[in-house]
Amino acid sequence: MTSQSPSPRPGGTPAAKKPIPWRLYLGGVVVVLAVVIILQNQQEASFDVLWLSVRMPTWVILLITLALGVVIGWLLHYRRTSNKKRK
Repeated sequence: MTSQSPSPRPGGTPAAKKPIPWRLYLGGVVVVLAVVIILQNQQEASFDVLWLSVRMPTWVILLITLALGVVIGWLLHYRRTSNKKRK
């Protein structure tokens, strides 16, 4: 079995590389900032929600908040793309 190199486009020109989307750069910057903030906040903090009081490191609270933001963003994106498909 021989491996074939990617064939050029019809006409003999090789396929151009797609530029990296700006959203990917922005996501990378957000992740790096989140890691820096998490590493700088190692002290304990109290977190109160209604009648529940939890004591945990600040970085855990920040990580939970980041995860919730990612999930909410993904859900909103999913909702937006599913609405476009219906139209």
